[in-house]
Amino acid sequence: MLKIKEYEQSEMILYTMEDLVPEESLFRKIDKYIDFTFIYEEVKDLYCTTNGRNCVDPVVLFKLVFIQTIDGLKSMRKTCEKIKVDAEYRWFLGIPFGKKTPHYSTFSQNYIRRFAGTEVFEKIFVNIVEQAIKHNLVKGETFFTDSTHKKANANKNKYHNEIVKEVKKRREWLENEINEERVRQNKKEFEYEDEIEEKEIKVSDTDNESGYYHRDNKEKGFMYLDHRTVDSKCNIIVDCHVTKGNVHDSVPYISRLEYIKKTFGFKIKEVGIDSGYDTIDIKKYLHDNNIYGVIAYRRYAKAETTIKKSKFKYIKESDCYICPETGAILEYTGRIDRNGYKFYSSKENCNNCPEKNGCCNKKDFRVITRHICEDLNEEMRERRISARGKELYKQRKEKVERSFADSKNNHAYRYAMYRGIEKNQNYTWLICAAQNMKNIAIKKEKVWG
Repeated sequence: MLKIKEYEQSEMILYTMEDLVPEESLFRKIDKYIDFTFIYEEVKDLYCTTNGRNCVDPVVLFKLVFIQTIDGLKSMRKTCEKIKVDAEYRWFLGIPFGKKTPHYSTFSQNYIRRFAGTEVFEKIFVNIVEQAIKHNLVKGETFFTDSTHKKANANKNKYHNEIVKEVKKRREWLENEINEERVRQNKKEFEYEDEIEEKEIKVSDTDNESGYYHRDNKEKGFMYLDHRTVDSKCNIIVDCHVTKGNVHDSVPYISRLEYIKKTFGFKIKEVGIDSGYDTIDIKKYLHDNNIYGVIAYRRYAKAETTIKKSKFKYIKESDCYICPETGAILEYTGRIDRNGYKFYSSKENCNNCPEKNGCCNKKDFRVITRHICEDLNEEMRERRISARGKELYKQRKEKVERSFADSKNNHAYRYAMYRGIEKNQNYTWLICAAQNMKNIAIKKEKVWG
C-alpha cells in the first residue's frame, strides 16, 4: 500500500547531547584518552587575564583544526558550517545546540594576532606524543623516516628564474682523514676551501617559499616536503619537519634524529630509510652513534667493464685486491685523490690476462678505486642483506609510507592550504598531532574497549 510520508521537521524532541552522540563515535574515544587541558598552560602567556572581551576557549580553537583534520575537511569554512548542525562535533567542542559556534575566521585571526611566531603548535604536537608514550604506544628504539611532497598553494606556471649561490657543505672530518693518509704516504696535504655553487632555480611568483619539485616518474611543480619519522610500535609520528620541495631528503636527516633524541630522550637503536639517505655523512653518524641502520640499495651507473669491481676480493690486512681471473694482486699505489678515493693496480699482471681488453676497458691495466670510508659502505651493505635488515626494511612501507597514505587519503594532506614554510610547519604539527590522537584512541580502544 502506498503511503506518503508526512514531514515533521517542527516536532519538538527532548534529548541531551550525550544521547545524540553514538557510543562508538571516534570523537568520544579521542576525548576519553586524550587530555586537552595542557593547552591552557601552553597559551596562558598569550592572553590577557585582567581586561578585554571574553575570548573563544583556546581548547575549542585547536579542536576546530583537529576536527577538520580527522574528518579530512578541506577548509575551515566548511568545518564551521558542519559544526553548526553536527551533534558529534558540538559534543566534542562542548557547545550545545542553542549556542553559537565560532566563525570560520576565528582561528585564522587568532593565528595572526596571537599564535604566529610562537612555539605553541610544536608544544601541542610534542605533548600528544608524550601522551602516547604514557599510554605505552611508543617504544622509542626503532624508527622509520621518509619524505612526501605536498602541493604548494601556487600556480606551477607562474614563476621566474633566479641564480642562487650556495656554499657546498664541507666534510671536515673526511678532509682530515684524507690528509692523514697523505701524510702517511709522505705526500703534501690537500688544501680545502669553501666551494660556491651557482645554479638557476625556479621561484614561484605566488609562494616564493615553496620549492620546485622534480623527480623521475613524479609530478613536477611547486611543493613542500614533509620529512616524517614514525615509531615502529604503533606508528606514532614523532617528528614532522617541513622544508621547501627542492631540499634533498638526506639534508635534514641527522639534525632531525638529534631533535628526536633531545625532545623525547629516546635511545635510538635501529632505523630504516630508503636510498635517498645513502650518503657517507649519514652512514658515519649511524656508525658513530651505534645505530643499526638499514639503507635501501642505490643503483649507480653501470660499469663499462666485463668484470665488475665487486668480483675483486679485498684483503683488508694487506690493503689490496685479488683479481678473480688470474689471482693477481692489485696493490695500493699510495695515491689518494681529493675526494678520498685510493687507487689499486698491477700493471705487470694485467698484460697476459685473457680478459684484459674488457676488464681494463681498452687501457693498459685495470685500476680499482676504493673510498677511504669504504668500510662504512660495506658495513651498511652487510646490514641491508642480513635477515634483520630485510625484516626491518620491509616494515618501512608498513609504517612511514602507510602514515603518509593515511594523511593524504583520510586527512586532506595532498595540498597545502597555506603559504610559507612557517605556517605550513605550524599546521603540520597540528595535523600530525590529530593523526596521533586518532591512532591513540583506536589502539587503546582495541585494548580496553
